[in-house]
Amino acid sequence: MHVTDEQPFLDAVFERYADDGPRLVYADYLDDSGAPERAELIRVQLALARLSEDDPRRPPLLDRQVELLNDNRAAWTAHLAGLVISVDFRRGIPDSASVDAATFLERGDELFRRLRVRRLSVRDAAPVLPKLAACPLLAGVRELDLCNCDLGPRGLETLARSPHLKNLKVIDLGFNKLDDTAIDVLARSSELPSLTVLALNDNDTIGDAGVRSLAQSPFFAGLTALDLSGNDIGDAGAIALAGTNYLPVLRTVRLASNRIGDAGAAALARSPLLGRMLSASPELVLRANAIGHAGAAALAASPALKSCVHLDLSHNYLGDTGIGALLQSPYLKRLKTLQLARNQLTDAGLNASYERLSRLFDQLRALDLSCNRLTRVGLGILSAARGDRPVQIDVSQNVQSAPLGDAPVAVAELLPGVLNGVTEPTRLRQRTPTPPH
Repeated sequence: MHVTDEQPFLDAVFERYADDGPRLVYADYLDDSGAPERAELIRVQLALARLSEDDPRRPPLLDRQVELLNDNRAAWTAHLAGLVISVDFRRGIPDSASVDAATFLERGDELFRRLRVRRLSVRDAAPVLPKLAACPLLAGVRELDLCNCDLGPRGLETLARSPHLKNLKVIDLGFNKLDDTAIDVLARSSELPSLTVLALNDNDTIGDAGVRSLAQSPFFAGLTALDLSGNDIGDAGAIALAGTNYLPVLRTVRLASNRIGDAGAAALARSPLLGRMLSASPELVLRANAIGHAGAAALAASPALKSCVHLDLSHNYLGDTGIGALLQSPYLKRLKTLQLARNQLTDAGLNASYERLSRLFDQLRALDLSCNRLTRVGLGILSAARGDRPVQIDVSQNVQSAPLGDAPVAVAELLPGVLNGVTEPTRLRQRTPTPPH
């Protein structure tokens, strides 16, 4: 099959990139041209893209995808030997290439003649970054992955001056040792007018000042997705992000693994941003921050939670009061998965929320309470609240049983019959000191 034969079909695919129609027409052409496996891969990957992660139809499709790629990838990409590190098929089309930066600068023209590249993942970019930033081939790329290239602030400054990034829709700058100074330079750059997705995750030192610079920039009005997870963002940064008018269509924000506390969580809970986030995707992940009971209460009072199906507040400081406030929210009617690991929950807190938790088990599919402070008493309360409903509950790495010296609690005062079948004394002990979080 000649590339020229495929060209009209590929032109249609790239012109209507989000539309499945041209891809299905292309699949029919491949069937008629004696390439049924390529046609099947397109249909399989399109089906996977339309199904939710928990759809029972996914496993056999995933297995078939693996079979098709394992059996055919080498033949399908043989013409790219020496030009790429790897090629990914996305919704059936091989349009994502991973390349060595030096090789790309030397042979990028040849690569682009042989492959329609929408996403370019560049490895080892730092040593040749000035030449890469000056490369006109970047103007043909829509998604640029520079993750883990050790760019640093100086590298980002060089990149931000490139005149060839105006067509970029997606850029990944994760794991690059960027700081607030670097983000301020990026925020002042007008060279990315088409950008919709910006990944700045796991740079560790991006803080409130960097987020304020982005939130106040007039150059990122088209941004729809922003990944800031794995940084050093506190309340001031979250407040700036929640209150900005410069990011009107932003609807996907990742903020896990920062140091956002109650004030930041409350600002997010009151903002239109949270509503847009949960309308775009029904999951809210604020794990590994510094949110306490007041932040949990503010989130619980947000009507935006009406859309939430998956809520992850693990590795925070909610405590009994915060978890109680969260479980009392009237806006959790769609919730299916709740993750509250490592939040200092005790038996007493669980008992206080028993009625609400029991009702919540009618709808939940999974509950994560691992790494809290539950003893066998708490586990018994949890079991009684769940009853025979098929909810997956993770209670690993809890206290399980109380050491000597802790204050005793009468089990009967918590919940009658809770210890039926438990081979422990009738009075168990509840941990009272506050161990390190």
